[in-house]
Amino acid sequence: MPHFPPPPTLPPKVKLFQRVPPAIFPALLGVLGLGLAWRRAVEIFGLNGAMVEAYLGMVSLLFAFCVVAYGVKAAKRLGAVGEDFATLPGRTGLAALTMCAMIEAAILAPYSAGLALGVFVAGAIGWFIQVWAAIIFRVVGHDTTGPLTPAAYLVFVGIIVAPPAVMALGGLLHVVQAIVWFALIGTVVLAALTLPALVRGAVPEALRPLQCIHLAPASLVASGAFLSGLPIIASVALAWSCVVAIVLILRARWMTVTGFSGFWSAFTFPFSSFAGALILSGQVLAVPAAEVLGGVVLVCATVITLAVGYRVLKLWAKGALAAKTNASIA
Repeated sequence: MPHFPPPPTLPPKVKLFQRVPPAIFPALLGVLGLGLAWRRAVEIFGLNGAMVEAYLGMVSLLFAFCVVAYGVKAAKRLGAVGEDFATLPGRTGLAALTMCAMIEAAILAPYSAGLALGVFVAGAIGWFIQVWAAIIFRVVGHDTTGPLTPAAYLVFVGIIVAPPAVMALGGLLHVVQAIVWFALIGTVVLAALTLPALVRGAVPEALRPLQCIHLAPASLVASGAFLSGLPIIASVALAWSCVVAIVLILRARWMTVTGFSGFWSAFTFPFSSFAGALILSGQVLAVPAAEVLGGVVLVCATVITLAVGYRVLKLWAKGALAAKTNASIA
């Protein structure tokens, strides 16, 4: 009798919000950070602030919807969060979620200080919890996310997005400076561990987009240092960001060789952060050329961020993002 191969395994049928992938949050991180960068550009270039605030309102609603969606999944089965945390896309997404909350606090601060403070505290606590969970998993040898990648920046130094919110909420200057110093040390350590792979090109093709994250922490350290009165640290961090940006641009084809995936979210928030750092440096140091360059980078980052964000959300709507990133099912 002829033998036929078994039928292909069909994807499991899931109910609404039962398999929300954390991989949506890195894209949202870029979309939210882009709005903050444009808010600063309004001050510098005299643009239409109402349009920027309208954009921030829309993406804030989008972020709130995504948080509710993932919250429904977590409420159905809390263990699903732990299963997401055990994968590289899931852990990166959950770290991005906590960072999104801290950025959202900066967005909300001019409108409602109380709400902004609550969102910020929730994001900061979430970041602290996932840092310690990641450390414990690494120490005991139960970490299943594989070798360190640049995504580790989001997990261990994601607090560097906090300075704008802390400043907007009237936080003490030395608190912001402490955040900057912590993030600077963490960035140097992680760069020493992960940057050689970018230099050598010894990175699996599927993970190459994550190399773009190298640009984000240095840029955010520069912005935080400028905001908190640490110009020397800010200038050094910004110079390092420029070097990394040049390397990444030269490596663009190398990073995109496999085509679009959820990891392309890594192309969004780093360049938005870099643009914001350039614009802020021009403002603080009174260097118009830096402001102009930051504006050019911001326009390019806008095109990239909105295009990637749209495609990631489209994959989520189709259910493909959850399958491709091995998201857990509640």
